[in-house]
Amino acid sequence: MNRAMPNSNTQNEELNNLTSNKKSKFTLLNLGFLVLAMCLIVLCSQIYTSIFKPYIGYGDADMGYLAKELPESLSAGDLTHFHSKEKAFEQEAPNLSWGLSAAFDRGDGIFERPYAPAERPGFSYNADGLGPIFNNVSCESCHVGDGRAKPPAGPNEMLNGGFVRVSVPGVGPYGEPLSPKGYGHQIGDRAIEGVSPEAKVRINWLEQQGSFPDGTIYSLRRPEFLLTELAYGDMPKKAVFELRMAPPVHGLGLLEAIPEETLLAWADPEDKNGDGISGRPNYVWDLERGGKIIGRFSWKANAFDIRQQSAAAAYNDMGVNNPLFLYRHDDQSTTHKARQNCEPEQTACLEATDSLDYELSPAQLVDVTTYLQLLGVVYRRNMNDVNVQKGEGIFHQIGCENCHKSQVMTGEHEISRLENQLIRPYSDLLLHDMGEGLSGRRDFEATKQEWRTAPLWGIGVTEAVNGHTNFLHDGRARNVEEAILWHGGEAETAKQNYMQLTKADRQLLLNFINNL
Repeated sequence: MNRAMPNSNTQNEELNNLTSNKKSKFTLLNLGFLVLAMCLIVLCSQIYTSIFKPYIGYGDADMGYLAKELPESLSAGDLTHFHSKEKAFEQEAPNLSWGLSAAFDRGDGIFERPYAPAERPGFSYNADGLGPIFNNVSCESCHVGDGRAKPPAGPNEMLNGGFVRVSVPGVGPYGEPLSPKGYGHQIGDRAIEGVSPEAKVRINWLEQQGSFPDGTIYSLRRPEFLLTELAYGDMPKKAVFELRMAPPVHGLGLLEAIPEETLLAWADPEDKNGDGISGRPNYVWDLERGGKIIGRFSWKANAFDIRQQSAAAAYNDMGVNNPLFLYRHDDQSTTHKARQNCEPEQTACLEATDSLDYELSPAQLVDVTTYLQLLGVVYRRNMNDVNVQKGEGIFHQIGCENCHKSQVMTGEHEISRLENQLIRPYSDLLLHDMGEGLSGRRDFEATKQEWRTAPLWGIGVTEAVNGHTNFLHDGRARNVEEAILWHGGEAETAKQNYMQLTKADRQLLLNFINNL
């Protein structure tokens, strides 16, 4: 049987064709991988540009102008702005990335927007849900121009921009103070139609005179609370009242970014260094994760962060429920649970229309929190003026710096723009015993006489923004000097040092503070 022998040329040709085809396929495969890699690079670039870059913190503007300023003038690092007139407290931090700037603008709108009473389900909208019992209709109504509220001049003027807190002896389930039966932690002096406010609140001022060693006369005042038309029962005789006026809200994000380790390093609860200052943190209940955590916001450092402070204010001040305050649980009852911000005894309040939805949505809470985190801080003015520098020296000399810490570096934060900023807030955010003259009510671990050190940055433009110079938690001080003279307790020595100054040196100190 004859068999045809394969032609070697044919075999070589087939082998060459096979090799060529493999090379072509390999080349096409490589090309495909290259195209895929380029597409992935473009996609990642687009994702970064559209999702991450808008929130990195910085926009595209040149910030070289800061290098021309005195470093001492920069209150808030590169979040310092240079608008010192009536809009000084509501300035967006300079050169934000567009995503943060957009969130800031949305939050600003929510902050300024007045709420209306709740509409029935199916008819609710973005600005309904007020009350039924409340103190004011918007954030801006109290924090006018994002600044400091002015207390009423006397008993003929309605309280606007603040509220009266009330508590009775005892401690709530999370360490908070107890409210009287029939009433909340703060007196709701306004209500929607068909619901009675908790009470009519008026303030009378009682004057007391004193004098400096050089004979200069001064007068201080303290509030007297006039509560009438109590709608839900008598007030217990042991009830403790405290007037709280709305503070300014600039620079809060930077205060939030101060490391906890720094606060603990400043604390000296047992006064081990013997300087008479025993600052300590207030440990409050974490509304979202549970457990005790260091508070740093509000007059007694009774709020952990800006988000929780904002949610609490929306619910307690305006009756607007939100992701953190969807239901009301009464501290005097283990069974009370209500959608409305109402006590068990407030029947008409409980029966009022409920929109059955968030009145401040999760997205809105995020935006208003971002807004408050990214408000800039006005620059320190006239820091190269010789007299202002002398006033600063006196500030340190008499002991103000012991509590009003003049500078600190921020640490980690969810918004990177707030990190690693050298800021000058003039606060340690700690509790200090301020003496019997400023005694109020306890709040978590804060005693009646303990108050958080109020930041001083921006204090000098209060009159330009808000048209007054009232300070302290209840606005009793009509100027900076009266605020100093109310200092007692741990600050008694600093106050006495101030009183011993000559009139000229006292004025130098006041001028320095009014340039912060």
